[in-house]
Amino acid sequence: MTKYATIDEVLDTLYDCISGPPGGQDWERDREIYHPRCVLVRTRIEEGKAVAYPFSFDEFVEASIPMLAGRSFYEIEIGRKVDVFGQVAHVYSTYEARETPDHPEIQFRGVNMIHLWNDGIGSDGKPDGRWWIMGMIWDNEREALDLPEKWLKR
Repeated sequence: MTKYATIDEVLDTLYDCISGPPGGQDWERDREIYHPRCVLVRTRIEEGKAVAYPFSFDEFVEASIPMLAGRSFYEIEIGRKVDVFGQVAHVYSTYEARETPDHPEIQFRGVNMIHLWNDGIGSDGKPDGRWWIMGMIWDNEREALDLPEKWLKR
């Protein structure tokens, strides 16, 4: 079976690679799920203004290493909605961040909006290659912005 033949396998890898004890992120394995031209976009509110920070994969890793230095960080998927049409898919993947997988305190929650592409086509016309993350943008809950209930289920 092709590696990353399912969206589940890609998303499991996404959360597994970003999570871990201090220095425990697996960036090389993480790189495998992203198309070489993928764009990752971190969003936030700064000084009352919405800002977006687009990164290549390498830029994202470079920016993330100092943020995660000396820190235990686990991003855990708590809900997913998937829409597929032909070779493309859009996933709403909600998550919560914790210091450890079973830590009682949630640091924050948010949503990853992920666009994927499948690089193979079977004789039946259905995708039969591997899935690549082509782009991802995310935002976190904050005052007056709660995750929709419908996104908190798988």
